[in-house]
Amino acid sequence: MSLILSSGGGRLGNQLLNLMHLMALSYEYDIKLFKINDLFIEAKDGSLMFQIKKESEEINWKLVSEIKNYTFYYKILLKLFIRIIHLYFYIFPFKKSYKIGSSNNFPKFIIGKNLSENFSIDKLIKESSINNIVVAGWALRDWNLFEKHKKLISKNIIKGFGSLTNKKLFFEGNYILVHIRRSDFLKVKDFDALNFSDETWAKSIIMLSNKLEINNIVMFSDSSINNLLIADLRRSGINVFLPENLDNNRTFLQLFINYISNAHSIICNSSTLVLSISILFHEYIYLPSEDSYQNICLKNAHNSYPTFLNWN
Repeated sequence: MSLILSSGGGRLGNQLLNLMHLMALSYEYDIKLFKINDLFIEAKDGSLMFQIKKESEEINWKLVSEIKNYTFYYKILLKLFIRIIHLYFYIFPFKKSYKIGSSNNFPKFIIGKNLSENFSIDKLIKESSINNIVVAGWALRDWNLFEKHKKLISKNIIKGFGSLTNKKLFFEGNYILVHIRRSDFLKVKDFDALNFSDETWAKSIIMLSNKLEINNIVMFSDSSINNLLIADLRRSGINVFLPENLDNNRTFLQLFINYISNAHSIICNSSTLVLSISILFHEYIYLPSEDSYQNICLKNAHNSYPTFLNWN
């Protein structure tokens, strides 16, 4: 029997977390675990789903570095496949279709039994030894199991990154990676605690730079970066590098993964993508604050305000 994750919602950061926790479940339990492709992670062999292999087996998934390469018809095919498999598992005996958590955590028009947000993963695992199960939702996450198998998960996720890693960087000395996430945060009231002004960013970065005695920063953002912010940092003796402006030969994902993995330290405002990659390489990240900055232990970030807003 098997357990299939059909959709976890969200973008690459959330999908990476889904994959990491599925790995933890696969390493812990003797069950077959599958994940249906999404627009960010897909089967290497071109199938519409892939099995989460045991620790000694080959990685059979890959990241999609350029989502725009997907055709309109492929996106429609994935949507139809997810809904058809849920309908099939809902109708036929010895098969179960479930939806877990908030309705925002899975696509619309999926047919399946709603489970409460406090459902038991252990119970679901046991049931999967009797019935084939397909699940939609973000809730297949067990942080204790993730910590238990973190070393192996990190090794295999990095292996799955493949050619996206180990690229020569234009800057190879010690640096602090800065990621300013604003575009979608600005639209959500619950994320107010993660929307920092340019003045707060500048103050936090300068104080962290002085503490770590590192005057080089590599900066990414999902919105345009204010030239006044860069000018403030440079006046304080900080060298600011903008990789996306300096290296047009690599995709954003290639640059992002490489600079996160090689950074001495990271300061960000809780981007799920930064956190999901950082946890593979770092124990801590920094969060700006009005006073200076916060030191966030990644082991506890999913329980820490305000990072838990975007990581649960």
